Amino acid sequence: MGLFHKEPCCLCGGKTGLLDKKCMDGKVCKECRSKTSPWFDDWKNASKLTLETQIAMRTADLALAKMGNYNKVFGEFGVILIDEQKRKFIAFPDTSKGLFGSQRKVKSLNDVIDLGPDVIDFDAVQDFEIDITETSREEKRTENGQQVSYIPPRFVYMETFTLRLKQDHTFFKSMSIQLNDGAVQIHNEGRRVWTDPGRKLAANLLGLPGLVKEEQEAVFDNESLLHAFLRSDNEMPDFSYGFKCTPLNWEEIRRYHYYLAMAREIQRIITGKEA
Repeated sequence: MGLFHKEPCCLCGGKTGLLDKKCMDGKVCKECRSKTSPWFDDWKNASKLTLETQIAMRTADLALAKMGNYNKVFGEFGVILIDEQKRKFIAFPDTSKGLFGSQRKVKSLNDVIDLGPDVIDFDAVQDFEIDITETSREEKRTENGQQVSYIPPRFVYMETFTLRLKQDHTFFKSMSIQLNDGAVQIHNEGRRVWTDPGRKLAANLLGLPGLVKEEQEAVFDNESLLHAFLRSDNEMPDFSYGFKCTPLNWEEIRRYHYYLAMAREIQRIITGKEA
């Protein structure tokens, strides 16, 4: 038989490689795998029959997807297209092409549909989570050939916005959609500071004594009631989402708000509930 005997694909009989997936009844080639859902990963427990059934179901979904009226489109890396009238959506986890996403797979709605998305009913969604993944690093300057901290210290925060959904589906139970293509970077003076908007509201509107102030500054979250009452949309707050606002990072913070607002709008449309 030989050490490098190539097992034929159990679905189409074509060639398979060393890295191809293996199901209960044999290996599945790259072309046949591309016909299954990108959210599907239970290959070990999948039979040839269940894979054939899934591919047939996705062929039917493709016909449904082409008839959709997608009045809402969201995302830059992963994408989600919503048909509010029919209460359905389609999505794809990664629209990049190549290892580093330098070329795009899609330029239009039809390109996304042609990727073969699954059609999901709003009512099938059982859980919806907005996951904001944050990493940070300290910015330093060079002094006498050495890397030293700024005074006060400066940090860069990298934010990635991902939707995580659980749904009642025959072939997969969860899906994740990363909205932003490249992390939102926010340059911040000092560590990110979270505040209690309710206490700030009580202190300013009701004049309650004995509340701690952070470094004697009026610190608050820009989505608090206090901000709505006392600030205009065009005025820069002292702090926003825990970041210290400056003319240099204000647009970065507004970009954070853009993706957060996008995620919350998708959640509201699909689940009918506010975040």
